[in-house]
Amino acid sequence: MNVLDIGCGVGDVSLLVARLVGRDGSVTSVDIDPAALETVGGRASAEAINNIHCVNADIHGWKPGRRFDAVVGRHILIHSKDPLSVLRDCAAVLHERGLAAFHEYDFSVVHRAWPATPLRERLMEVFDQFFARVTCSDMGSRLWNLLMAAGFDRPDCRAEYPISGGSDSVYCEWFTESFRSIHPRAVAQGVIAEGEFDVDTLEQRLRAEVGAGSSCIPAPAMVGAFARLRA
Repeated sequence: MNVLDIGCGVGDVSLLVARLVGRDGSVTSVDIDPAALETVGGRASAEAINNIHCVNADIHGWKPGRRFDAVVGRHILIHSKDPLSVLRDCAAVLHERGLAAFHEYDFSVVHRAWPATPLRERLMEVFDQFFARVTCSDMGSRLWNLLMAAGFDRPDCRAEYPISGGSDSVYCEWFTESFRSIHPRAVAQGVIAEGEFDVDTLEQRLRAEVGAGSSCIPAPAMVGAFARLRA
């Protein structure tokens, strides 16, 4: 199979797909960030994976000039102002009955921690409000409808999220670094006030909060969906 990975980032999905399709298959990994693509190449070389081709391009309007057996994308549609257009472009480059598989966050679905973690809950509110203004905070819930509208057969969808816990949880760092990446724009858009959060101490405070109550830490909800192109 020849697979297109849109908005591949540092290549987690590209590497997974490359292993699945094997030496006779190929992966075309597209991202707007050249530094991310360098990381993809380095990771592939370290694992002796030779079937990944990196393309530095904006997925909006990019024309591959060929067709693929499948297209995949993870956490990319939530960053797009026109996800339906992106999916229609993907459908246009697939072979007959080609496969689409997408995985998206849904910040409108929040599993609260127990015992309560007010700081973590406030962060989840910020993520929800930020993406609601920028694109769609409930992109995961929209996947079924979007794939149908883009010309795919009834998608198979699943929602899930892991739950961690303890002050050593990897999610303390994940929440902090994800928040750091949106913090300036969240302030500029009025989602949060300047000075409401000290990002440099955020991870430490999250760990203290979780540790004090021996709380669980539910990760954000994610929805996976796959479907074949409608005949």
